[in-house]
Amino acid sequence: MVTATMVGIDAAADQPRLVSTFTTRTRMTPALLREASAQILRQVRAELGPVRYCHFLEFTTGQAARSGGRRRPHLHTLWKDAPPDAAPVIEAAAVSVLKRLAGAHRQQVEEIRTAAGATMYVARHHLKESQAPPAEWGPTRRVRPGRGYWSRPSEVLRTEAKAMVREKRLRHRLEQLLDDLAVEQGVDLMPDEIEDQLQRMLDAPPPSVVRICDPWEDDPRAA
Repeated sequence: MVTATMVGIDAAADQPRLVSTFTTRTRMTPALLREASAQILRQVRAELGPVRYCHFLEFTTGQAARSGGRRRPHLHTLWKDAPPDAAPVIEAAAVSVLKRLAGAHRQQVEEIRTAAGATMYVARHHLKESQAPPAEWGPTRRVRPGRGYWSRPSEVLRTEAKAMVREKRLRHRLEQLLDDLAVEQGVDLMPDEIEDQLQRMLDAPPPSVVRICDPWEDDPRAA
């Protein structure tokens, strides 16, 4: 949820115009996928100039009837500085590279019309735990922005996104509690009272995790 919100905040300031889905069919290693991505990018930039991109890595579940249990990677990519009519250029580059390196001849590129569309695309395709990289890939970044993709430093965007997600979750929790209170006790709060209560929840310090030593351990403060 934080990643999708971060993408939405960024897209509101600097909207990507195209989104692509690059698929694979044969076995791919991290190095081969990086090489395929680099070749596609070189071809695209040779045609369109210095476009910016952000990849989101996702894997199939391996549960399809013809998968043989193999999980295959694919990339969802947001493109900036590429006009909507450039979709065929990106698609052709992906087909030429991935047909040769990954046995996949069908790739998809679509226009994004709104910043909200970018958010929804990432939320729909990127946040499924079942499609995270398999263990044999080791520590692997799922979000892979190219240089200069973000409109502001990524740390700033992520901090803002976390705050927005926290507020949304607290508001949802508060609304549920108030609904239960209205049903059980017939008590309804006015809108300004609800906002005041939400603000108090937001102002409260987040819970902290502390280490409690066992009785036979030394005091951790003395370490």
